[in-house]
Amino acid sequence: MSDGSTARGWVDDPATFAAAHDDLKSTGCLLLVLEAGGSDAGGDGCRRLLGDDGGERKRLLVRSENETQTTSSAPSRDDPDERTVVYRSPARDPAAASPPEPSLPATTTAPDVDALGDAVEEQADALAPLGGYEPGQLRVCMDALGTLLEDDDLLSVLEFTKTLGDVARERDGIAHVHVGQHVPGIAVEGLLGQFDAVVEVTGDDDPRQRWHLPDESLSTRWLEL
Repeated sequence: MSDGSTARGWVDDPATFAAAHDDLKSTGCLLLVLEAGGSDAGGDGCRRLLGDDGGERKRLLVRSENETQTTSSAPSRDDPDERTVVYRSPARDPAAASPPEPSLPATTTAPDVDALGDAVEEQADALAPLGGYEPGQLRVCMDALGTLLEDDDLLSVLEFTKTLGDVARERDGIAHVHVGQHVPGIAVEGLLGQFDAVVEVTGDDDPRQRWHLPDESLSTRWLEL
């Protein structure tokens, strides 16, 4: 990471971005994906961040049954390299206090934000190869942030976000969190310090992305997804 960009202000420097992007992929990171209202680009961004099927990828999907903003992170019924953790709040669904058996064999349910953090750590360990993760091998997608912010106070969600970031970085993985327009901006601002980069996605027929890297004081131009 360079240390001279702060004095220059936020810039668009392709070479700096490429180097910083490579660093994030090799050392682990937590990304915030901001989705434009009414756009399907979030799904395209999600597929890109979850990666292709090469390199023996391991995927962990963190979802909420109540999340209205959907992504491409639909669980698979027969993929041994994929696990799903579902946040099912008793406050919204009394029956969730004693959750039924998961519908998918690789699915774990969590009734509160603390249990969700524990479940994410446990499932990341369960997916780990015998020799440990290779850089970028673990990919995590979370689309339950809006529901967490509705159910819990900001401090609790902040602690969970720290846990999620630790899970990714300690395993050299790449985790991303989807945030739609329905999530209050003040809550998002309170969580920004936990993320290594912010990725804006927009467009349907022509999906695009724009990256913001605070450590580099860098914002890219709009790029093709």
